[in-house]
Amino acid sequence: MTALPTPDPPAGEGSLHATVADDIRIDRDELLRLVADAFAGVDRSGVEVRIDRARRPRESFTGRAHGRRPPRLARRSDTLFFVHLWIPSLLRNRGYPKSYRYPRRQTAPTITVRDWRERFLALVAHEAFHVHQFRTGLPRSEVTAERWALARLEQWRSRERAARSQERTEAEERRVPVQTSLLDLLLTPGNFP
Repeated sequence: MTALPTPDPPAGEGSLHATVADDIRIDRDELLRLVADAFAGVDRSGVEVRIDRARRPRESFTGRAHGRRPPRLARRSDTLFFVHLWIPSLLRNRGYPKSYRYPRRQTAPTITVRDWRERFLALVAHEAFHVHQFRTGLPRSEVTAERWALARLEQWRSRERAARSQERTEAEERRVPVQTSLLDLLLTPGNFP
């Protein structure tokens, strides 16, 4: 098994520009948060991400990273790398969990996703790693990009689990005991001088 290369940390904040097509009916902020999470650990400077609606079912959850600025697609003049993603217009959690493996690549890992968010994050992380490959001059490897996507997905899952656990702990701490009767109030020491 080949060791997974570790990309350089992001060079700067706010340098990733993402747009979501108007015909995608999902919370744009959530999609953009997932894009940012998927690009964690990859230099985002000069990257433009465009999310369009898939026109056919086989286009759903596909993407392409461009190693240079495609003039017809990129909207920003400072774009160095362009990532184009296609997703369904309405994202639902049907048919999950879903396992898949990059086609015609025997050594690619099998990735199991639990919902559309995980599937989208794995897709974006895969394309983000291609941006890293282009930027650093590494050979473009689909298998390595899939391994990176799986590692990012596992990191994201553990962070989400920790956040949910923290929310539960905070909710339990905020609970205030409810008095069940006037007698309980009168019998509780310290309520009256």
